[in-house]
Amino acid sequence: MKVATFGLSIEPGKQKYSCECFEKLVKKFSPKKTTPYVVEFIGEDFAKADAIVFDVDKKLDFIFIDLEKIENRQQKTTDEKEKEFLKKITGILEKENLLCDQEFSEEEKNFLKNIMPVTFKPCIGKSDVSDMNSLIDEILKKAQNLLFFTAGEKEVHAWEVKKGSTIVEAAGKIHTDLARGFIKGEVIECKDLDSFYNLAEARARGFAKSVDRDYIMQEGNIIEIKFSV
Repeated sequence: MKVATFGLSIEPGKQKYSCECFEKLVKKFSPKKTTPYVVEFIGEDFAKADAIVFDVDKKLDFIFIDLEKIENRQQKTTDEKEKEFLKKITGILEKENLLCDQEFSEEEKNFLKNIMPVTFKPCIGKSDVSDMNSLIDEILKKAQNLLFFTAGEKEVHAWEVKKGSTIVEAAGKIHTDLARGFIKGEVIECKDLDSFYNLAEARARGFAKSVDRDYIMQEGNIIEIKFSV
């Protein structure tokens, strides 16, 4: 995930996220390789950002970025329906409300994606950023993303997926072949990690459940995919 910043002293660069489930998996498997979840902070490059963190004391300055963009759009468009919608979102912003916190129809969402207002992306206002790990946790929740894991002696890897995604979509994050040739999935809950020694014991004691392609991913799922290509 790429996170832009506005008005905050956050150095651009990659930041590892410390997660209890990930740490437990590393301790349990002692893998040759570990790949934690990483967020990249990219300054004020809003166009490339998946989410934005802004100085809450500079909220009006932040909102003004969108107001200026919408005003320019209003002056150029001749479409009456577009003008009406631009007027609607201008009213929202003038009340110091962020577009990411509003309800829109699918048609309106598609329109917003085209004009790319910065406050339509997941935005968090902060007065201080002393704990980067807590900030990343907030960003994940705001963006409605969750983390899942793959684990074994070769590697423990943290992956990101949108809430509501199926296990097939999660498999595609790992490799397109896993999604294309998906047969079955095996899921272990992070909360059960202290209840078994290894994956063989987890399967024997019923902590690993077999799921079909319509399984909806949950926070902290540890998955293994059976596939054929």
